[in-house]
Amino acid sequence: MEKVIKNMNFKPIIEKIEYSRHNEPSPNSTINMKVWDEMKVERLRQDAVKVFFKRNIKPSPATLFSLEVEMSMEVVVDAKEFDDLADEVAYFANSQVSRVLATTIATVVANITTHSQIGPMITAPVVQFAK
Repeated sequence: MEKVIKNMNFKPIIEKIEYSRHNEPSPNSTINMKVWDEMKVERLRQDAVKVFFKRNIKPSPATLFSLEVEMSMEVVVDAKEFDDLADEVAYFANSQVSRVLATTIATVVANITTHSQIGPMITAPVVQFAK
């Protein structure tokens, strides 16, 4: 399965950014910023797929802000090797593709939140699927 990806020339593209500013929290309140990722893979043609990676940031309770950043990357694949995958999302979640997307999204999130109420939010440059 190591021969699925044929070309390591990745170019992440922004698909969507949604930022919503919420009310300020009450003084001395506790806020839990929940961070989780989602991934999907779509076949573009016989030799290429598009990997979508979305990071969600939602506070509990709903104060400060909520943020969703989705990026994608087109990947050239070996058709036979790709078709033999049992779970293409699991494969790409553990590949260089997810590391590039997660690192890029972590940087975008930090830049977007630089001037938020809490300052730049640094999220992990790794895949964080909800459990």
